[in-house]
Amino acid sequence: KSNIEIFGYDIGFDKDEQKTIILAKANMLIYFSELIKDNKTITTQFADLFNKSFELKKNSILGTLAVKEEEKYDLILSNPPYVTSGSSNIKEEIKRKNLSNYYKINAMGLEGLFMEWIIKALKPNGKAFIVVPDGILNRQNDKNLRQYILDECTIDGIISLPVKTFFSTPKKTYILCITKKGNRLEQQIEPVFTYLVSEIGESRDIYRFEIEQDDLTEAINWFNQFKNAKTTFKCDEKRCKIQPISKFNPENHWSVERWWSKEEQIELRIVEENKTIDISGFSELIGDASETLKEYSDLLKGVAEKKKLVCDFHEISLSDNNYFNLFIGKRLVKKNLIHIKGDMPIFSANAKFPISFHSQSNITDFSNNFVLWGIDGDFDFNFIPKNTPFVTTDHCGTIRILKDDILPEYLMLQLQTVKHKYGFDRGLRSSLKNMQNVCVEIPFDEQGNIDVEKQKEVIEKYEYIAELNKKISQYKKQIEELKVEIENEYDIEKFRLDNLFEIKSGNSKLTQNYLNNHKGEYVVYSANTKQNGIFGHIDSYDFDIECIQLTANGVYAGTFFYREKHKFSINGDARLLIKKNEKLDYHYLLNELKNVFIAHNFNWENKPTIEKIKPIEISVPINSKCEFDLSAQQQIAEKHHKIEQIKKSISEELDKIASIEIDFD
Repeated sequence: KSNIEIFGYDIGFDKDEQKTIILAKANMLIYFSELIKDNKTITTQFADLFNKSFELKKNSILGTLAVKEEEKYDLILSNPPYVTSGSSNIKEEIKRKNLSNYYKINAMGLEGLFMEWIIKALKPNGKAFIVVPDGILNRQNDKNLRQYILDECTIDGIISLPVKTFFSTPKKTYILCITKKGNRLEQQIEPVFTYLVSEIGESRDIYRFEIEQDDLTEAINWFNQFKNAKTTFKCDEKRCKIQPISKFNPENHWSVERWWSKEEQIELRIVEENKTIDISGFSELIGDASETLKEYSDLLKGVAEKKKLVCDFHEISLSDNNYFNLFIGKRLVKKNLIHIKGDMPIFSANAKFPISFHSQSNITDFSNNFVLWGIDGDFDFNFIPKNTPFVTTDHCGTIRILKDDILPEYLMLQLQTVKHKYGFDRGLRSSLKNMQNVCVEIPFDEQGNIDVEKQKEVIEKYEYIAELNKKISQYKKQIEELKVEIENEYDIEKFRLDNLFEIKSGNSKLTQNYLNNHKGEYVVYSANTKQNGIFGHIDSYDFDIECIQLTANGVYAGTFFYREKHKFSINGDARLLIKKNEKLDYHYLLNELKNVFIAHNFNWENKPTIEKIKPIEISVPINSKCEFDLSAQQQIAEKHHKIEQIKKSISEELDKIASIEIDFD
């Protein structure tokens, strides 16, 4: 009898899920076909073992989550579902099944619940290899889950997988490798294996063809060497980095690829140097953004539908000594920091991050919670829990919270809310005197006590909104920076710019002084990239044509503008590109110029002089007569225009969502 017992679980709550699982089992049998062929005499035993090992959970939407397992398994391999949409229904079912005491972390999404289940189900010193989405490693709302992982487990490794490793999952995923602690009081000191995988040995599309590059197998080989000699392991593979456990702070992200520089990632082909994507990929990105925003919409809806706690908000001044005590630190000169040693963090104008460490503090009593604010700068905040020694300079203000019922996280939210009301920024210092005039709203219950639960309710709402706005910002930046590549079936040839354009210099006499003395109605353009490049207006003009303008000086040298036919001039910091052939389309040429010039990295030091740009080549469609194909250019330009309109519309809609004011009451 085998000493190894295998258990397999999957959920099949509806018929479609059950069909998918049947197909998955059939696929597994195909992989086992050689094994079965070589052992024909034990096919019956194999069938019994196969059917016994895989259990279909179809009596509850919870699936495996409905079964409380404690310290049962030596090894768990899992690829749990990663969705936050609909997770509120799952959590309601958990309450209904009286499982709330089993799932205590309140992580976001199904993946968080499964992570908790997996850790509980592992035996002490048992190991798990779990495919997780980037949310678990990134979301601020899942910091408690990351802390739970650190408390209960040793992190052996995190392997970053490329997008579409799993064809039906467009999200970024990782393999999280953990060992459950034999003694949870033990603190991990061993380093963590991290590895970046670009390719997995097969094409990441529907066909899954075998390909030569297989970083995943290499990752496994290196990990096997690492786990047997964690403290002495050395690796010269650029995809591998051994990280100290101190980097895995639950308050911060664990997205390991960010610990490689952009240059390193480009070298490893983790990211492409130019942000190019085809129309299909652009469509998928929009779909992913829509899906993610829908997930957060569902989460926010779930929070909004919760029964609100009834309370009264009292406006309390920060100068009220019944609740707060405000003070600033002592002056520390930078040159003296070199000679100061210690382990207490020193906070200054940037209240979020320490500037150094000290052995002595200006504060003697740490028995309260504290909120710090930056006096000079952007009015940033931080909070320090009680019994945590720290040091502040005279550029950092400190609020000692005299009531334990006032949560420091809530106070920080209140300060963020009133930031614009009081106008604190780099122009108006949030000095001790100015801060004493600030009032914040504190919730009180019907008995007249500070309402802690209401504060937690507000914090939860804010964290969801903050996470949503973070995602909006990421998608907006990604969409705006993307270059969408348009496939075409036209014949293309490359042409030098001096064969396509007459290149004209600007008028160097058009200075600010000249403009002041010759005011008029005709526009003058310059190297300025704001306000459509307008420098001013004068009483004469040099051109009355359609053309492309090139910025030839300044930080944004190499920037292009399309100029429709009108009366204008350019100064010495600009150039004009005037087409030599009527079968050339300016809008098409503008897109090509923008794409090609990126690689030349023109700037205020590397100026795009006429001699430099003459030999640069761009691609132009030609017809069967070897003439410029005007119709093809116009069709391609129209597609680019539509894509830019879509990008602009999406960006505007994302801005609308981000600018909505939320009632946190």
